[in-house]
Amino acid sequence: MQNPFRRDGSPSDERPADTSPSDAQPDAADQPNQGRTLEPSPDVLAQLDALDAACRAAPDEIEPQIRLWQAVASLDRWVFINRGTDDEPRPYALAAQPGNLLCVYSSGTRAQEAAYANGLVPPDATVSLLAVPVPAAIDWVLAFGERGVVGVALDYPRLGSWVPLPNLARFRPASEQH
Repeated sequence: MQNPFRRDGSPSDERPADTSPSDAQPDAADQPNQGRTLEPSPDVLAQLDALDAACRAAPDEIEPQIRLWQAVASLDRWVFINRGTDDEPRPYALAAQPGNLLCVYSSGTRAQEAAYANGLVPPDATVSLLAVPVPAAIDWVLAFGERGVVGVALDYPRLGSWVPLPNLARFRPASEQH
């Protein structure tokens, strides 16, 4: 899988853009975060960082990418930077070489840092975040494929590993309710 980002972490088109669809979106399940923490344990974040480093060290190898996205899919919830309203949430997306990529964050802190780093909000402003439990988060992201989204970027710009939507669907955990 070709990395759509430059080595310095910027997208291939040199500008992160809010290209997420603005029309009516599928409802985000369980948002906003109702009193639960948006922070996984430091060990979980360190594991994601190490798996991302393994992907960067061997960009043509599939196995490190599979391990990374298995770990991402096993998180309790994904965090999104909300570029819409509370009534019509719209996750932050990038225009990259392969197409529009939704940005998924492993923690609220990483999402906030990204919002400030990418100039989405002024340095003193509050960042609107959405916390969506997995597997509902995967289902929500997959629904954006109908609106031109081709993949998901993880913890951009800190990490930036990405996966195409068809591959992401394979990492969806089985529902515990049947």
